Amino acid sequence: MSAATRRRPLWLLLLPAFVPVVVLVLCVGLFLFFRQGGLEPLRVPTGTGTPAPTDAASIERGRYLARVGNCDTCHTPRGGAPYTGGRAFPTDWGTVFSTNLTPDPDTGLGDWSLEEFRHAMRHGVSRTGMLYPVFPYANFALLEDADLDALFAYLHSLEPVRAEAPANRLDWPASWRPVLLGWRMLYHRPRTPGEVPDRSESWNRGRYLVDGLAHCDMCHSERGRFASLPGERYLAGGIIPGQGWYAPPLTRSTLERFPVDDLAHYLRSGVSLQAAASGPMAEVIFTSLQHLDAADAEAIATYIKDVPDRARPGSRDLVSERSTTAMAGNGRTLYEDHCAQCHGSDGRGRGMDYPALAGNPALTVNDPVNAVRLVLYGGVPPTTALNPRPHSMPPFAHTLSDADVAAVVTYVRGAWGNRGTAVSADQVQRMRGMRID
Repeated sequence: MSAATRRRPLWLLLLPAFVPVVVLVLCVGLFLFFRQGGLEPLRVPTGTGTPAPTDAASIERGRYLARVGNCDTCHTPRGGAPYTGGRAFPTDWGTVFSTNLTPDPDTGLGDWSLEEFRHAMRHGVSRTGMLYPVFPYANFALLEDADLDALFAYLHSLEPVRAEAPANRLDWPASWRPVLLGWRMLYHRPRTPGEVPDRSESWNRGRYLVDGLAHCDMCHSERGRFASLPGERYLAGGIIPGQGWYAPPLTRSTLERFPVDDLAHYLRSGVSLQAAASGPMAEVIFTSLQHLDAADAEAIATYIKDVPDRARPGSRDLVSERSTTAMAGNGRTLYEDHCAQCHGSDGRGRGMDYPALAGNPALTVNDPVNAVRLVLYGGVPPTTALNPRPHSMPPFAHTLSDADVAAVVTYVRGAWGNRGTAVSADQVQRMRGMRID
């Protein structure tokens, strides 16, 4: 090797090896991009367009759909006016703020046409350009025209409120919108709407709601590279971005103990014999799912109980076997002192007031963060029409040490036939400092 060659930076010497890889990735991305319509989805409809429907039936239908889609929660700032936008969504690259959906002509949807609304919902492209994928346009692409039209009718029936959304606070290169074109080329894979002929009407309705308007996979699927949602991790559970809660898998094995009727009741009430909603799910039920009609709740339950398992096997060596045995023994004592009065020494709970811990799917998932946070900070299910006086769980953050919390959570995750992994005091210490939304 010559002296000149030795003086060249390493990256320059390796560059020729990476060029073919970069070219191949670009070619694959361009092929997929044009296969999915090329530039056509990026072209926003122009011209006068069709105004929003104004008939009472469309507006009322849109009100129901907006609730099912949880539009209010995402587009309402904490303590602010409904649908005025400005709610912050933390991501790994900064914060994205939701926009104003009221019919204000300057800051909302006031002068939008129906065609513009459909295009933004289905393709994630509006007057301002490509939308960040925190907006679930890949899900809304499955919605039928009639449902999109009803949603638009309802939003246009709201009181106009002038409210400019704060500017997104994102790090570069995410702050440069054209980079979204590359993200879409690599990760955006539009789904194909339509019914599955050999499935029941209820199953197909559940799939339409879960994959479309309710966009359940935005929380309940494990994220891939750059916040993508790979199909092989569909509804397999994952940490909710920016919130520090774990959304459990919505698959056959996780939900096997839930009869369809019980699961449908849980979606509308927030409680069941097997579980009680907490954290972000409690908010979703309070603002959205409690308004499901009985048939739609049953349809969702029917579908998600039939989703194939995709969860990876969890590691069971988080804590040594000797430590686990000692912790479980201490955990049993702590459980009898602090928990058994409500949940029972046998872990069977007390009806829907205090759910069973034996066989509780929230305790057997790979990630113990939800169980730890409930012991630390307590919780209360949402107040709903089917559960108007929910029972709460007190916090123990100031009563129990990290080791105590780890011990009692380890105990309930392994008692009464549960097969959850052990939890360490170090894990609890890290979770104490997690963001709470």
